[in-house]
Amino acid sequence: MLHKNQIMRIITTLSISFLITLIISVADCQSIKGYIYDSDIGIPVADANIKVIGTYLGTTSNKEGNFEIQDLKSGNYHLFITIVGYETHEEEITLSNDSNCTLQIPLKNKIIQLNQEVVITASRSKYIDYDLPDAITILNSDYLRQNIQRTLAEALSGTTGVWLQKTNHGGGSPIIRGLTGNQNLILIDGVRLNNSTFRYGPNQYLNTIDPLIVEQTEIIRGSGSVLYGSDALGGVINVLTKNPRFIDKGFKASGNAYLKYMSSDMEKTGRCAIELRSKKIAVLGGISYKNFGDLIAGGKLGIETPTGYYEISGDIKAQIRLSSNYLLTIAYQNLQQNNVPRYDKIIGKYSKYHFDPQMRQLTYTRLESFYKNKWFNNIKLTFSFNRSYEKRIKQKKGESKIKTEKDDVNTIGTTLEVISKPLPNWNFTTGVDFYFDKVKSTASEKEAKEILLARGYYPDGALSYSFAVFSQHTIVIKKFNIIAGGRINAFKLYLKDEIFGNVEISPIAYLGSLSILYKLHKNYHLSASVNTGFRAPNINDLSSFGTFAYGIEVPSPYLSPEKSINTEIGFKSRTNKFSGSAFIYHNQLYDLIDRTPAQYNGKDSINGEKVYKKENIAEAYIQGFEISIEYQVFRRLILYGILNYTFGENITKNEPMRRIPPFNGGIGIRYKSKKGFWGNLVWLYAGKQNRLSSGDISDSRIAEGGTPGWDIIKISTGYSWRFIHFNVALNNIFNKAYRTHGSGIDGYGIHFILSTQINF
Repeated sequence: MLHKNQIMRIITTLSISFLITLIISVADCQSIKGYIYDSDIGIPVADANIKVIGTYLGTTSNKEGNFEIQDLKSGNYHLFITIVGYETHEEEITLSNDSNCTLQIPLKNKIIQLNQEVVITASRSKYIDYDLPDAITILNSDYLRQNIQRTLAEALSGTTGVWLQKTNHGGGSPIIRGLTGNQNLILIDGVRLNNSTFRYGPNQYLNTIDPLIVEQTEIIRGSGSVLYGSDALGGVINVLTKNPRFIDKGFKASGNAYLKYMSSDMEKTGRCAIELRSKKIAVLGGISYKNFGDLIAGGKLGIETPTGYYEISGDIKAQIRLSSNYLLTIAYQNLQQNNVPRYDKIIGKYSKYHFDPQMRQLTYTRLESFYKNKWFNNIKLTFSFNRSYEKRIKQKKGESKIKTEKDDVNTIGTTLEVISKPLPNWNFTTGVDFYFDKVKSTASEKEAKEILLARGYYPDGALSYSFAVFSQHTIVIKKFNIIAGGRINAFKLYLKDEIFGNVEISPIAYLGSLSILYKLHKNYHLSASVNTGFRAPNINDLSSFGTFAYGIEVPSPYLSPEKSINTEIGFKSRTNKFSGSAFIYHNQLYDLIDRTPAQYNGKDSINGEKVYKKENIAEAYIQGFEISIEYQVFRRLILYGILNYTFGENITKNEPMRRIPPFNGGIGIRYKSKKGFWGNLVWLYAGKQNRLSSGDISDSRIAEGGTPGWDIIKISTGYSWRFIHFNVALNNIFNKAYRTHGSGIDGYGIHFILSTQINF
């Protein structure tokens, strides 16, 4: 394995080679002017994004629908026009010497959304999801705005292939194809959120991303380990945040104020954002404050306390055009949640169990370039720093002793990606990435006036390194798109533990993938895929010492990576009035890490709680199907639906796998008028889940005998007029009592939500 110094020398050499090629281009006199309008009613479309493909030139349309892109040389140009609520539009332009071009561009309202979205995550470059073999769930900004969910995690509920588990009101752990926690990978703008202390089982980390800064969320269902590395056994969630926009002339300052209220004071949210735009520099930033009251459940369950908490966050992103071919992005995000209670613990053995605070910080700098070179067409270099900090305060009922645990994880990351297009029918992405974690973990116990220092949940000063090389190739042969890739990933973890002994492991993973898309007809695509995945044991797996949902965990120093082989076949269809997809999958899992009964100091329990440790003990499989459809009943009325079925079996234990979601789905109708009005009515359903593992049976969050089935109805509507957007929703309109399987808290009872955004 390469040493840290060798790795840094390689990255430094590549980075310098990339940076020294930066040349400021000389401008010519030609320009492209245009007018963008709504094809249905003929009014101008403001704030449409116009980009010149293969460069970083672009602008936005003004309130009259006009735009201009200057300083273009003679040649052929490909314009890409996008705006929320409209179909993507493309234009091919040819400019000759001293010529200008004026365009009239009609945009069609996007009525059907399925199989119509531009995605990045599946291949690390932009493609329409219909032309990819991957199973993809997309939450665009239209969806996020109209669903007006409390958190980003809750916005995933009711989507294709995703189930949401909530241990507490501050949590929200997506289950993708039966897997959750550190078996799914979360990215923010392509940067890993997962770190070496991501917990086994459900966690709260997706909930530390403010949904109000999100432009689009892309979920790749099925292993994404070849492109993104460890943890992507179930899937990859890439949260793409909003970018500032450029204008081609002058300077413009704008912004918006956002307010949201949920009935019974279950939520009060405010946000203010400012955007500064010019030809060379664009900046977008904002501050959010949220106060979440105690949850009020349906039926006779009523208020569940304590569940409320509050949150404050701030963010800023700047983009700088160094030239037409070079773009520099600098971003910073900071979110802090305070006094977040573990409701499931407090109604059990604890009088106090709070996260206070839970904090996430992310800083990254990304330099991107385009070249007219078939081997180095597009290069991206990213440096990132991610910090995760949480403090847990615990006190058992009937005891005066208060325990405080603090975990502080600092992650440094570097990624270099190169997109090559050597032939018209062959392109590929190659890259290297490096991540380094340092963990600071402490604990103390206070009783009366005495404070005793104790070992933290993890060994203080634990280190984790990851270095990888990857490449994925796409070859087009007539009606076939063939995608093949590979990855080599090396790890090193070092733990200095005075109580349990030092640990050092250095696993290496070799991965491959192969996918084929067959274009049976322009309206029908078939696909088949096989890929391998893995999850390297992290610091949480190796060294956790403390409480979890149903016991106390002690360190497990001798673990090896979890591995998977995922196979699936898929079908996608897209016509003028219908769009749909269906996937059948089978994921074979090897060397799964699971908790087993253990001893500590010769005893099988501590203070009445059973002792467990982790081991590579299980072989298992998960299989199922996912179906999603949209049908245009009338010009502006859409009927849509989803079905998800997951079956998991632990072969080693001859029992069901843990936390497998029940059969679930939904059906709805969506209406969008010509003049800014929209409406949505949806019925969501989940069957009972009584196929329980031994771990499920021991879990206090799951009712004896399993989780009952449930169904709810939600209705929402909104109106946009010039600079004002107004939304209202009424959820669980029959006030039914329900709990999503695996959760430690119940679902909302009947409630309404009001939100408004004023642009200025």
